[in-house]
Amino acid sequence: MTEDYKEPAKNKVILFPKTHDYYQIELTRMLESERYGEAIALLQFLLTCDGEDERIREEWDALLQWLVSAFPEAERAARDLNMAEGIASWPESTPEEESEETEQDILRRQFQQKLNADGQYTERLFATLVEGEMDDRKLLILEQLAAAEDLGVDEALAKLLKEENLNSLLQFGILQVMKRRGMHGEIRFPRGQESLVVQIEDTPLDNSGFPEAAKAPAVRVNEAASVREPSLAYFAQEIWQQYLKHIYGSPSYEQLCGHRQEDSNAWAAALHFIVARMLRVDEEVEVKQLYGITNELRVQYELALRSLNRSLRVQS
Repeated sequence: MTEDYKEPAKNKVILFPKTHDYYQIELTRMLESERYGEAIALLQFLLTCDGEDERIREEWDALLQWLVSAFPEAERAARDLNMAEGIASWPESTPEEESEETEQDILRRQFQQKLNADGQYTERLFATLVEGEMDDRKLLILEQLAAAEDLGVDEALAKLLKEENLNSLLQFGILQVMKRRGMHGEIRFPRGQESLVVQIEDTPLDNSGFPEAAKAPAVRVNEAASVREPSLAYFAQEIWQQYLKHIYGSPSYEQLCGHRQEDSNAWAAALHFIVARMLRVDEEVEVKQLYGITNELRVQYELALRSLNRSLRVQS
């Protein structure tokens, strides 16, 4: 923690469940796209609000302290962002305003500085990856490891993936980092009681990298709901992306990639119903009618519901 860190004072804003979900997704997107200054500003704003349980507030506060410590330059940039005026008011840089130094360059330089100051810094990062539950801090650690120039990181990543039974989302993140670092070839790793095998170079780096059949259910929900329920379509896309990461490399993922259009309709209906239930908008009967779920597709629909619900429980 830096000397600049101060716990934000409360304001009169109250976060309701849907608002919390929206900001949580925005926070994740900021971290994944390395917008650390905006993430710090958002966390500072959220911690001034009421309506959250103490556990979530503690997680946000811990992440904020870590971000301020790990990215002091981003913390200084966060002071210029007025979160109380909403996300739409954040200043957007133009290509002319952007520094020639990329986020990756900054991360690489910061990593080397920390390594020079602490010879055990890399080992500490890997130790943090295997400690406790999956959280946003681990995503930031993966970003640092992706930028590290130490060749020993490659071997350490492979060893970690092979030997530890990690959270499925963390496993996927490690595979992405390995691909970004230029690693390739087959790797075997544990997932619960299973042993999965994937080709590192086949790992999708973003949603566009997944096969069309795997993306089809979310596309179908977007087609059905984007006009009348845009928030449902948005959350469905986010949940589906997390689901694909959760099952990546498993037999379930391989089956999904081979689905026919009828199968995709059953999965789209299940995805739609789960999000609709969270947002309290549509009834199951309406959803089944919307996607043409007949008796022939009922079993596939029920299986999809169970798989998606199980994934959400694992990730929560």
